[in-house]
Amino acid sequence: MVRNDSKQVAGSPATRPPRGAAARRLTFTVAAALAFAGVGTAAANAAAPGAATIEPAVLASALEAATPTNTTKVVTPLKAGKYRLSSYYGPRCMPTVNASDWHLGQDMAATDGTPIYAVANGVVRKAGAVSGFGQWIVIDHVIAGKKVSTVYGHMWNATKYVKAGQTVKAGQHIADVGSNGVATGPHLHLEVWPGGYGVSSTDPLVYMKAHGVNLTAGATSAIKRTVPSSCTYYARARLNLRVGASTSTPSEVVLPVNAKLTTKPGSKSNGWLPVKYGSRSGWVYSTYVGPSKVYVPPATSTKPTPKTVRYVAVTTLNLRASASTSSKVVAKLKRGAAVTYQGSVSKSGWVKVASGGHTGYVATQYLKATKAQALYALKYVNVTTLNLRAKASTSSKVVAKLKKNKAVQPLAAVSKGWQKVSVSGHTGYVATEYLRTKK
Repeated sequence: MVRNDSKQVAGSPATRPPRGAAARRLTFTVAAALAFAGVGTAAANAAAPGAATIEPAVLASALEAATPTNTTKVVTPLKAGKYRLSSYYGPRCMPTVNASDWHLGQDMAATDGTPIYAVANGVVRKAGAVSGFGQWIVIDHVIAGKKVSTVYGHMWNATKYVKAGQTVKAGQHIADVGSNGVATGPHLHLEVWPGGYGVSSTDPLVYMKAHGVNLTAGATSAIKRTVPSSCTYYARARLNLRVGASTSTPSEVVLPVNAKLTTKPGSKSNGWLPVKYGSRSGWVYSTYVGPSKVYVPPATSTKPTPKTVRYVAVTTLNLRASASTSSKVVAKLKRGAAVTYQGSVSKSGWVKVASGGHTGYVATQYLKATKAQALYALKYVNVTTLNLRAKASTSSKVVAKLKKNKAVQPLAAVSKGWQKVSVSGHTGYVATEYLRTKK
């Protein structure tokens, strides 16, 4: 619930110059209005009662700078029980990207659309779009004989109920709570400026309480008011850590994305933050850091995609120069030889492969997925039940019982009447006398 105070700029709708009778009715207030707005004596005298002429531009300026009447009545900007106190006036850690780290106001979190009220009688000085707040209203008052301005920020539409130059009363509905601009949620940001906006801000809680309005008592809740000893931020991009608060100063090191940085609350200066990065100290521009890490997509794997490997499943297989039986024979591949695919299998069943330092084409019908399949053809159980044993011995543990006609994949040559086989996820030995080559 924040805004970037350092980037705030004034902006308000232009005021149409008054004419005719309306202009004459305004002349008696112009001199005082110009004085309140800080306009020079000569201009004030030119617009005083009895002046021969009144320049439209001077009169328009006077209208916008109409003098608020003195008052002692001060009211809450949000109804009691409709808000909670969140971020306080003073130094803090940036709660979001581009936020201020020295908060010039008091945040009052409330439901989106909650009515906002003028805290005292006054004249609307600014109403409209502005950097940081998105939208704002500035009202000038004279409270207990002293000039003061109040600022209201983050509403969706600052000119829905009031316009610049308009006189308002204490408690008048001037806007609705929003989360416009740099904000983390719907809230009213309230500022108090004794002497007028831009002179010197003060703590709204203290000022309002001194004038009979206890904002803390009216809140449904309030976060604990503490100033952290340090702030932790993370680089949102690869970022130069510079020796000074300027792009003209040398870079000490380029920080990686999500580099952890620490600093003191309220230390931002003209957008630059003095930070520590490990054992290094330097300056970074605050736009490129935030209170949380940014998502970094996983790096694309640089490992090559594994190529398909197959094995020759016939006694001899011709490796040809092109995908045709009439093509030149490049090499003769023996049973069990590994071939690595160099492309996709064609509709005619040929594929380009590499094997033993040679490259050429083979018919895929003569290849198998495993070397065992290439070297040894499937065999089938030829008895009602056949024991698959852990070792080549009738006294060895039975791993599984195989039913008649079950296919087994030989994994090695026959040895002393036994053969190592694979079947249904099991590996073991069977007596070959109980196997046949056809189902």
